[in-house]
Amino acid sequence: MSRTTKSLTISLTLLSMLSITGCNDDTVYEAPETVDTKVLAVGDAHGSAATGWTVTGIATGTYDLEFYSKAPRTEVMPYMTANGKMTAITPSANQWAKTVVKGVTVGEDGNCSIALGNASGVQVSNLQLVSSHHPAFNLIKGGDISLLSYVEDNGGKYYNAAGEADDCLEILKQNGVNLVRLRLYNDPGNKDYTPSNQLPAGYQDEADVLHLAKRAKEKGMQIQLTLHYSDTWTNGADQNKPHEWVDLDFDGLKDAVYSFTADILTKMSAQGTVPEYVSLGNETQAGLLYPEGACADAGKMCALFSAGSKAVRDVAPESKIIMHSACEEGLTAAETGLNWYFGVLRDYGVDYDIMGVSLYPFYTNMWASEMRVLCDRLINTFDKDVIAMETAFAWNQTLPDGFPGQISHNGPYGEFSKLGQRDFIADMSNQMKQSKTGRILGYIYWDPIYIAVPGLGYILGEKNYVSNTTLFGFQGESLPVLDAIKFNN
Repeated sequence: MSRTTKSLTISLTLLSMLSITGCNDDTVYEAPETVDTKVLAVGDAHGSAATGWTVTGIATGTYDLEFYSKAPRTEVMPYMTANGKMTAITPSANQWAKTVVKGVTVGEDGNCSIALGNASGVQVSNLQLVSSHHPAFNLIKGGDISLLSYVEDNGGKYYNAAGEADDCLEILKQNGVNLVRLRLYNDPGNKDYTPSNQLPAGYQDEADVLHLAKRAKEKGMQIQLTLHYSDTWTNGADQNKPHEWVDLDFDGLKDAVYSFTADILTKMSAQGTVPEYVSLGNETQAGLLYPEGACADAGKMCALFSAGSKAVRDVAPESKIIMHSACEEGLTAAETGLNWYFGVLRDYGVDYDIMGVSLYPFYTNMWASEMRVLCDRLINTFDKDVIAMETAFAWNQTLPDGFPGQISHNGPYGEFSKLGQRDFIADMSNQMKQSKTGRILGYIYWDPIYIAVPGLGYILGEKNYVSNTTLFGFQGESLPVLDAIKFNN
């Protein structure tokens, strides 16, 4: 890809606060009143594909570059860069949209180089550099790769943008994915137990997780380990005990949670793949290890969480602990449910670092801007960072055989298209960067690599219901959404 950049020096006006006129939306972004704002003298002049700026005379520090844009939807994704940081520009042809390049570092030379990329038809207005209260920022752009070995062993292939077959993790790395999620089950695929026997043997177990963790770490990716404490998938409705734990009393369950957590982290540490993040259970808003750990007895539920938390602190103290909840539909209901869940964890003293929330347009029926509002409110209430533990967008209305997939609509985004998927990830990334708290860490895409391979499903003999939401097409080809990931950091 080529980009022509004209460089010009722009005089700056130093203000204590700028009130943007015309298209300001305080619910989207609000510059802190106590910091300096440097306003680029271009004012309301529109940019063009060939326009770039070199801003001089800036104090050393970290800034956010804020601007408004109008951009038609095109096959090529536009983006803005500032001293190496970048943000994809979400199409918005009919109205001005706020965009932020977050965490721009200015060195002792006092210069900031700003440029538009792939900018045909893009207009920009009201550029300003705002001193950041949150200088360290690198957007987490993750994906769950737990079924990668299963796909590869059954003939699945992945292709880069040039149409060449390549290693899936290499394609993801080259497009900016910087974290992988790995889910661990206790004894999946054991033919002698139900529901363990509904899963293929040899995948999503300890050996597979250790193998995938090494592959990811060799690519320089971070690791998020999800402990399901079950032989199979868990969520709010299903939290089946591992068959080996069925007859344990409550003290025995606590010991088992501790030992299982400590054991896998010890093995990951031994091979040099200590996970940066560990989540204790999956979508545990109603508890874990039913019936003892169900939320009806919050004390027991939290005691089990605390057993897992202690194991992480004892064995992998550098790992950040995530507590993960699903999200109700609509902003009000979502906030009510999440306040209850994280409030219970606070009241019972569960030790953790990050609030994890599943944020799908389908399940929440929310725009990314509403998701950002929700996350900022949680941060203000509980004083912890937030990560979107799961998200996804259906780029095709059906699976390749014409049957409906798991996601039957995309909430307020409406359409089913590959460019729609791309633009949603750009929108979500941009909204996360506009967090008033600066503490929304990023997102983890749900099963981005689980492409359509004949005979493979979540459960043996069933369909793969997410092959229309992946980051790769039905034939394993790279999709445009990878640009939205690549052009954000």
